[in-house]
Amino acid sequence: MVEMGSAVKASKISAISNLLLAIFKGIAGIAVGSTALIADSIHSLVDVFGSILVWIGIKIAEKPADKSHPYGHFKAESLAEMAVGAIIISSSVLIIYEAVKELTNLLSPSFEYYALLVALFSAFFNEVLARYKISVGKATKSSALIAEGKHSRVDVLASFSVFLGFIFVKLGYWWADGVVAIVISVIIFQIGAKIMKNSIDVLMDRVDEELSLQISEIVKNIEGVEKVELIASRGTWRSKIIEVHFSVKPGTSSELIDLIQKDIERAIKSRFPEVVLVVPVVKFLREKLIIAIPSDVEGKKYTRDFNSQYYTIVELNEDLEILSKKVIENLHFGVEKRKGLLVAELLEKNKVDVVIAGKIGEGGKAHLRSKGIKIVEADGNTVDEILSRLKDLIILH
Repeated sequence: MVEMGSAVKASKISAISNLLLAIFKGIAGIAVGSTALIADSIHSLVDVFGSILVWIGIKIAEKPADKSHPYGHFKAESLAEMAVGAIIISSSVLIIYEAVKELTNLLSPSFEYYALLVALFSAFFNEVLARYKISVGKATKSSALIAEGKHSRVDVLASFSVFLGFIFVKLGYWWADGVVAIVISVIIFQIGAKIMKNSIDVLMDRVDEELSLQISEIVKNIEGVEKVELIASRGTWRSKIIEVHFSVKPGTSSELIDLIQKDIERAIKSRFPEVVLVVPVVKFLREKLIIAIPSDVEGKKYTRDFNSQYYTIVELNEDLEILSKKVIENLHFGVEKRKGLLVAELLEKNKVDVVIAGKIGEGGKAHLRSKGIKIVEADGNTVDEILSRLKDLIILH
């Protein structure tokens, strides 16, 4: 496997190359008065800052976990991506402003062959640079370097557009330079927005559904695992942390649970080398399920509200057949403060596993999750209607 030093080296080479390109294009653009070529020069200069940020991000991401950062420093690379995206978006807005000003003032660059050659050389060189960075990025699984490589590929289109703009100016279309500058800026903006989105997804721990499904299948096939409750992932393409919630039969010994956890960790890491940490969370499989449905005092009308005055508590077996049903009063109904916590504690005392509600705030959700109570949001009019749809509520399966 290629070491991360190769990614750092690639970002350094990219920074130096883009700095030289920015200087050449900037001088040529100013000399002929081309907003498009100056825009392309600014774009290359932005790439210099991007390469430096990627280099810093990769270096920080390589640091091992410590007491202050028990999950490591891998998100530093995503922060670098976000910064690059923000700079790219800002530069595109500035270039659009300058291009519009050029068009409204009826300005046009003078045609010079050296400026034409600078634009063409920039397109060719950026393609070589893009292939190099994407190749190293894939080998080192550096999402920041791959993003920067894709950005360099956009530079190819931008520089070639400048080349075409000069040709149109030569043919007498004075407005071509300003229009090309705007087109370049729009492309730059789109790339910046995409980079920002990718980095935000990582920082917000967005679920990788395909990965979660694959890991779930692996865990299901491990002897001793009765049910996979949850698969959660976080991290970058290169470094991932996987959290696995699974159930075992009641009475399973601690020694066997320990072996199951080790099997899970070994199976996941052998299949996905990018996984640096597996966090297994074990639960004992319940022989019965208890759900809480906000209702009226008779347990007939479904009130939907988490802060309902009454709750119908229903005990179910594994086949979701009703074993018992009762109505309890919410003693905290109408309180002004801490009602989410108080209602969650009440349901916990009644050994509730799942709450079905149609109206529940983020605070209430957080308190229920902290107590291991699942949440199902559902619409309906009666408690019986909700009970008849239990098998359609996949969270209960």
